Amino acid sequence: MELSIHFHEKPCGVLNIDQERMSFSYLPDYIADGGPPISVSMPCSQQIWPDANTFPFFENLLPEGAIRQLLANRLGTAENNFSRLLQATGGDVAGAISIGAGPTQNNSPLPPPLSEHELGKVLEQIKTEPFLPNNKQGMRLSLAGAQNKLPVVIDSAGIHLSGQFASTHIIKPPSERFPGLVENEYLCMRAALHAGLNVPAVELRNFISADGQHHDCYVIQRYDRSTINGVTVRLHQEDMCQIAGIVSSQKYSQDGGPGFSELFNVLRKFTRPSALHQQELIKRLLFNLIIGNQDAHAKNFSLLHRDGIVLAPAYDLVSTLVYQQLQNRFAMPVGQAWTVKGLNKAALEQFKEESGVDLRRQASVLQRFIDSVLNAIELEADEVKERTWPENHKVLDQILVLSHEHALQVRRWLQ
Repeated sequence: MELSIHFHEKPCGVLNIDQERMSFSYLPDYIADGGPPISVSMPCSQQIWPDANTFPFFENLLPEGAIRQLLANRLGTAENNFSRLLQATGGDVAGAISIGAGPTQNNSPLPPPLSEHELGKVLEQIKTEPFLPNNKQGMRLSLAGAQNKLPVVIDSAGIHLSGQFASTHIIKPPSERFPGLVENEYLCMRAALHAGLNVPAVELRNFISADGQHHDCYVIQRYDRSTINGVTVRLHQEDMCQIAGIVSSQKYSQDGGPGFSELFNVLRKFTRPSALHQQELIKRLLFNLIIGNQDAHAKNFSLLHRDGIVLAPAYDLVSTLVYQQLQNRFAMPVGQAWTVKGLNKAALEQFKEESGVDLRRQASVLQRFIDSVLNAIELEADEVKERTWPENHKVLDQILVLSHEHALQVRRWLQ
């Protein structure tokens, strides 16, 4: 099967899928016009890019795990039928790509805004119908990740199902498995912003479930979208698995995914000024150590193609260690350390050797950053408690305790 690929709303190439093998080629006219490449791993040329480059790039645009299986079941196909999955959901993927049918010139108004009851129904529906692929709005979209999400358009009128429109925000509903996950991520993202990290805007929105109960959902503004004069424009991004040519099932270092060495090398190679983006990555590393985010894998780091290539804003900042059923090892080891307790001089030296970054030379600056992180978590925890339901405050208290414990260990490590 051949699927047309549009980039920044223009035809740019053809994706050929033969069973599970893929190849990609740019259109001659797109090459002649000097169009930008869809990936730093596939420069714009007459070359036919083979499966080794193409498959990881496009496979990583799809949801993962159980969500992919649900989506495949809903579409009546197999989860490895990539042509069907991409054709059905490729209209609004991460970045500036559209797969299959090109972007439609949709001059019709957005669907009416959802009431709190209607939002509750939709959030319940996506538990079995990820991304509502067959709804009456003609939605054709996909978001990578293993957690259920709802892409929407939010404007001054409220929350709209995006249909064929480019979505502007992503909504994550509460989790039945992990209590307080919404408040957890909201606190961590707000604290990251307060501590000086580059993060998208986040908020909490109320919805009403079928039993009449009020709940909060987590809303994050898409950093790969920009709204100008009421028109939403796609910005391009690619995650580190796409760049490294690693499929989503291998996103963890222990499974063959990229580590900090690869992340820093990518920043040195593609971003300018590289030192600025490397410093941001160092601070994200420390922030994740402090909050206990063991799930900071390669797909949670991306490049954003905007006014050059930059490190994309931080996302999916969550304290995973407050949930005992989750993995307690780092997604990417820090030197030889797989836990905060394993951070020692040997891990520091190995991290330096592998990444080319000497954290000890920056110790005084990083110690001050640790102070700002703790202050931010304490301040934001108080504010989040004031506006959220008391039954979800336990997880916030756990994050406070854990962050102080981890900060103490990280301080000692950097001395």
